[in-house]
Parts: sequence; structure tokens; C-alpha cells
Amino acid sequence: MSASRLISLDGSQGEGGGQIVRTALALSAVTGQGFEITRIRAGRAVPGLRPQHLAAVRAATLCCGARVGGAFDGSPDLRFEPGPVAAGDFRFEIATAGAATLLLQTVLLPLATGAQSSRVEVTGGTHVPMSPSFDYLARHWRAAVERLGVGMSVSLTRAGFYPPGGGEARAEVEPWSRPASLTIETRGALVAVRGTSGASRLKGDVARRQADAAQAVLWERRRLEAAWEVADVPAASPGSFLLLEAVFEEGRAAFGLLGQRGVRAEQVGDRAARTLLKFLDGEGAVDPHLADQLGVPLALSGGGGRVTTSEVTGHLETVAGVIARFGIPASTWGRRGGPGGLEVGRV
Repeated sequence: MSASRLISLDGSQGEGGGQIVRTALALSAVTGQGFEITRIRAGRAVPGLRPQHLAAVRAATLCCGARVGGAFDGSPDLRFEPGPVAAGDFRFEIATAGAATLLLQTVLLPLATGAQSSRVEVTGGTHVPMSPSFDYLARHWRAAVERLGVGMSVSLTRAGFYPPGGGEARAEVEPWSRPASLTIETRGALVAVRGTSGASRLKGDVARRQADAAQAVLWERRRLEAAWEVADVPAASPGSFLLLEAVFEEGRAAFGLLGQRGVRAEQVGDRAARTLLKFLDGEGAVDPHLADQLGVPLALSGGGGRVTTSEVTGHLETVAGVIARFGIPASTWGRRGGPGGLEVGRV
């Protein structure tokens, strides 16, 4: 593939240069279209590719035998020319607390297009700020993409909290029968509210206190009773997390928080519950984070789909823009910050 035929992307546009990189990597690996990103994270305090982005580049490269240029720390540009996706057993290591979940989202769906099942082990951060937690991926994102016919299992060996990381997760994905499509435009009736609260290496029964505080708010405000899983999780360092899920007949939403130094466990539970209640009082079939994380699955499914969300974010608009650059019809509607949705066409 000549450089003149590479899809050109501007890494300074939209929300999150890392998101542009990961979205392009997944789309490129499956479609066979190479790309070049310039001005990656321009304007940031530390511009260019960071270790967590390079881990995703290396992982995608191994999955499809790509030719790569510019894959070094701080690089403002990246060129990626893919080969065919090859199933197999992989282990990827992120030396920092970079999000292991984002790496898994980058490679699992491309690997699902292979002829055999694939197994992936990844180390790094499993519960870190500004990224989906392992529990969000394992319980919420996985359940959504399974509706597109993707068969996968994920497990947590040990949690890796910010800043040291040191976590480890495993996943297995089966060959994906495509094309498939998914439409989630309405919520339907509320079927269940589920809570997962975990902690490691902390005194004072933090996981239970987070859960009890969240449950108290849910009951006081809406008379909702959640099904709780409270656990002391193995981890390389101290930390805690809480995930609240609302499962509807059609739609679903999940909101997670991480414990922070100086923030009481009761505050974490209270905030998570209030965030979920705000969603219940609004519009849209899925939460804002799931909406943008369904963009790549819908694009790679071949059948496309349509989802509505409680909030159109810059991340959602960015994902739709990258998908469209790869020749797959994709668009959002609604005002940023308000309800709207994403539509991805058939290919």
C-alpha cells in the first residue's frame, strides 16, 4: 500500500488523541486500510504518543503483522499498514498504569474476525481514572457486544490501581459470525439494578461501606434494591472501585467510580448512586461511555446499527468521525451535552 493511499487523520482534532489512535488501529486491522495520523495529542501538556498508546500500537501490530512507522514515545505521527488478522495466543505488558481495558477493546474485536479463537493476557492498570474499569468492560461492554454475536470471556487475575498499575486480565474471543447488527433506541422496562463494590489492601471494610452508601441513596430516592457483589479483590496495590448497572429490557447503563485518597467510602457510594439516578431520570437507551465504545463494534460488524444515549459527547463525535474516514457511514445526532445518538451504516 503506497503512502498516497493511506487514510489521513488529524490527531489534534476532536476529543482524545489516544481514542483516535485506538479506533483507527481496530478499524485498520479489520478493513485492511492503512492510515497515517499526524499531530497526535497536539496542544496537550505532553504531546505525542505515550506508553499506553504505544502498547496498543504494538498489540495491534502483532495481531495483524502490520508495518509501522513513528511508534516511539513522544512521536507526533504514526503510520500503520496492516496485514491479515491472525488468531493466536498473545501477552501484552503495559509497564505503567496505562489502561489494560483500552488495549483489550482495541484488539479483541479484530481478533474475533480471525478463523480460530484467540487468547489475550494483558498487564497494566485495570482500574484507573479516565478509562473503563475491568468491571465495566467485563460486565457491561461485553454484554452489549455479545448482542452483536461476539463470543468472549474475560477474567481478572489481579487488579491494578492507579498510579502503580501492576494488574493482569485475561480474555478469550471466539470467531465472529458476521454480518450482524444492533439497534438500541429505547430502554424498555427496568429489569435489574446491579452493584459491584471491591477493595484491596485497605482497612475499614471499604467495599461494604461503598455498597451500603450507594444502596441507601437508591432506596431513599427511588425505592430501588440492587443485587450486590462485594469483594476483597487481589491487587498489587491499595485501591477500591464501585460499579452500578441498570439493565433494561432493551437498553443498559453503567457508572463506575474509583476510590481516592482523602475521599471517604461513603462519598464514593453516594456519588455513584446519584449518577445512576440522574440517568434514570433522563433520556437515551445507553450511557454516554457505552455509546462511544459501541462505535467500533457496530462498524466492524458489517451490519451497523443505531443507539440512543443520554448525552452526546465529544468522544462519541470523534469515534463517528474516524469511522467515516474509513469509508463506513457513521454519524451522530443531538446537541453535545444533551440526548442524542449514533448511527453506523451497513458495509
